[in-house]
Amino acid sequence: MEYEDLIDNILKEKKENKADRFNPPEVDTQQIGQKTVVFLDKISKYINRPVNHISKFLMHELTAPGQIDEGGKVTLGGRFSRKLVNDKIQLYIKEFVICKQCGSPDTHMDKIDKNYFVKCLGCGAEYPVGRIK
Repeated sequence: MEYEDLIDNILKEKKENKADRFNPPEVDTQQIGQKTVVFLDKISKYINRPVNHISKFLMHELTAPGQIDEGGKVTLGGRFSRKLVNDKIQLYIKEFVICKQCGSPDTHMDKIDKNYFVKCLGCGAEYPVGRIK
């Protein structure tokens, strides 16, 4: 086997293993009148991101006012389906969790001054991420 073939096989296997082990849980939602309660505690721990950052993203994406409650609950003004909320969480993961260089989910986010930076624990890449307005 050629050297290039060996490298291609290793990279292919690495990508497959990474995808297999990163299965974020779906968030639970509950409808209470004209409000939607989103339970972010499990996903927050799984992706290693603070509940308040995830909730700000959800409020912005859904254009809904919200309130962060104890225990990782967020109450959003408006009725939103569980599927829509989980689609927005997947968008959050793509934007703020997955490494833009190597595709690894093993990243850490730091806030320096008013800016957020993501550092990949896999490849060592470090880059700024956009602010949530």
